[in-house]
Amino acid sequence: MRPRSHASFACVALVFALAGCGRTPNPVVPSFAGSIGMPHRGVLTGGVELPREGEGFEWLRQDDRHYAIPRFVAAIERAAAAVARERPGAMLGIGDLSRAQGGQLLPHLSHRTGRDADLLLYLTTLEGVPVSSPGFVHVGNDGLAWDDKGRAFLRFDVERQWLLVKTLVEDPEARIQWVFASKNVRALLIEWARARGEKPDTIVRAMEVMVQPQPGGVHDDHVHVRTACAPAEIASGCEHTGPRRAWIDAGDAAADPLASDDELVAILQELFAPLGGGDARRANASAAR
Repeated sequence: MRPRSHASFACVALVFALAGCGRTPNPVVPSFAGSIGMPHRGVLTGGVELPREGEGFEWLRQDDRHYAIPRFVAAIERAAAAVARERPGAMLGIGDLSRAQGGQLLPHLSHRTGRDADLLLYLTTLEGVPVSSPGFVHVGNDGLAWDDKGRAFLRFDVERQWLLVKTLVEDPEARIQWVFASKNVRALLIEWARARGEKPDTIVRAMEVMVQPQPGGVHDDHVHVRTACAPAEIASGCEHTGPRRAWIDAGDAAADPLASDDELVAILQELFAPLGGGDARRANASAAR
């Protein structure tokens, strides 16, 4: 067996996780830190708070639910700024991420380990003027949304929303595994991207990550973005769930050829076998507003 850098540490981390030690900081595994456990069952250490406002974004609510692992916070900031620079005039509304120490965050099924973020949809008036999101406003299959607060119809800003998704899935540090969204929102975004000749690879990535979750609500009033564990984060207690994304694995392999070792993949699959797939299936569906 060839020597590995992070691979052996990842395997050790998973052994303890399966033994029930991996979802909280633990004297047995003092190296566990950051995003520990699964999105629906875990905690967060060393998280950072997304600023209350920044270039192209602002909190929806003033509360303590805006913590995540540092690279994910940075990715959200970069994506919002990219949209603001390319299409000025709108602000991305930020919903819940995680609490400072992670853990249960009602009413969500996930959001426990600093790897999830609820991002509100970009909206405009019927005349196309961007507006600050009034909150979780449901978008229909025609792209129209009724704002109960303002007592007016709004329009889904497909252009800016696509720019956000595009920036996130193309950002190697973001490591986007899921963008939970309704079938209607997904269809509008993919149709827009195809009509404007976006890069096929980017469209494929967006199509793979965008899915309407079950359970967890329709997600026609926001998108729920989840970042996948990085190899070093797995070694520190982050538990990978759900499908692997080919472009993420390719990036890891380019940075460290050992990350694509077939032997390591077999070891990870063997370690997860006792779970019977149940945790993974629940994690894939664990998205709530």
